[in-house]
Amino acid sequence: MNLRNILKLPPILEVKNVLCVQPHPDDNEIGAGGFLSILKEKGAKITFVTVTDGRKGLPTREITHDEIVKIRDAEKRKAGEILGVTEFIDLGFEDGGNYTIDSLIEKLVRTFRTVKPELVLTVDGWAPYEAHPDHEKTGKGVTAAILAARNLSLPHLGEPFSVPQIAFYATPYPNTYIDITNYWENKIEAIKAHTSQFDNPNWPFIYEFFYEQAKEWYKEGLVKGKLKSEKNTLNEEGLAEAFKVLSIWELHMFPNAIFS
Repeated sequence: MNLRNILKLPPILEVKNVLCVQPHPDDNEIGAGGFLSILKEKGAKITFVTVTDGRKGLPTREITHDEIVKIRDAEKRKAGEILGVTEFIDLGFEDGGNYTIDSLIEKLVRTFRTVKPELVLTVDGWAPYEAHPDHEKTGKGVTAAILAARNLSLPHLGEPFSVPQIAFYATPYPNTYIDITNYWENKIEAIKAHTSQFDNPNWPFIYEFFYEQAKEWYKEGLVKGKLKSEKNTLNEEGLAEAFKVLSIWELHMFPNAIFS
């Protein structure tokens, strides 16, 4: 069953207003930089919401955490410019901090009701081996906030708004694959804008991992018949990003969502 088809929701390549919620300042680029490059080219409004300040992102005592926050904020904005981000929203939680999902939900509900996105993009909080608390809290918090934003709960945070669909990246359960072959270099440029994270001896390995993963996703999407492209024809080989796309109706009391 494909509820998105039944509900006549637009394919994610056709949305005009997307809100991207990332745990740390570089996650959107890694998970969806190619897809966002396509939306930029099509003139979509792209909003970046960053949950934490990234202060734990450098294993050094030579500079303070506050200085790291400033560095990562500048890198985030440089990367966002490459991807056509039109607005940056920082929720200000401490990287690796003790904030709760409930505190995250409250801030996200206000954001969803204000921005009114056609699509929310975020990490998959249910990935089986995801060990980073910020990623789990972000993925699950975003999903819960989507449900809360559509009803009369939290009335002090604005009028209810129903987000039609959500797309998870870094997911083990993809149902949508986007051909990013022609946008790969733009994705990599955005990732490399985070010099504090990637300008180091590990970059060749990291790049190879990203590249091989994108090749595998392309083949997987092609075999499953779920590879979407802006091109009229698909080549046998290419590069892709993978997402789990669900309608809002699949986020509660819908046990088949894992198979959607």
